[in-house]
Amino acid sequence: MRYTVLFLFLANTFMHAQQKAPFVDNRYLEDQLYINVSYNLLLNTPDPIAQTGFSYTLGLGFIKDLPINERRNIAFGGGLGYGFNNFYFNVRDEVSSASEDTNVLRSNKISLHTVELPLEFRIRTSTAEKYKFWRFYPGFKLSYVFAKNTNLKQRQNFEVEDVVDINKLLYGLTFSAGYNKWNLHVYYGLNSIFNNDSQNSYEFDIHDIRIGLMFYIL
Repeated sequence: MRYTVLFLFLANTFMHAQQKAPFVDNRYLEDQLYINVSYNLLLNTPDPIAQTGFSYTLGLGFIKDLPINERRNIAFGGGLGYGFNNFYFNVRDEVSSASEDTNVLRSNKISLHTVELPLEFRIRTSTAEKYKFWRFYPGFKLSYVFAKNTNLKQRQNFEVEDVVDINKLLYGLTFSAGYNKWNLHVYYGLNSIFNNDSQNSYEFDIHDIRIGLMFYIL
């Protein structure tokens, strides 16, 4: 009887301790889903083009987290995503006929649908038990433009392609930093969004900076 009571006491103590012990995942991964909202600012716009309205980017995707140290707070990240980019700008219509005003500003919008390939080097203060932490993620992003839409307030025979051409491949530097779910996100385009078209004499080298928020989700 004495041994039975001792066994029941030890079993109860063990079960009670097991219930209190938190689960610790020493193989944890972080920030594998992302949502990005940014304001787009065009740089180096030539005389016939001037930014107007609110240009913005919406992005979402998946990034595979690849820790490289035992604590797992330093990692690489590589993934796949989708980006929707809106650019609002005025173009001075200089291809008008002789009977029209050649200096009229025409308002335009170009929407780019892109496949994104983000790469990040990740430094964070996370642990296996801490779900709120600081992060600093410099990186690089490659985007392929697979579709575009234009909304032109022009005369019928005017097309935006008469003035600008759009790069299919865009790439730039990225940086995300913040605490918990709220993170500042910056993108700096390294190549031009618009190229010079053979039908006009303008030399375009228009880059963009995107400043906004990045939300990382486990």
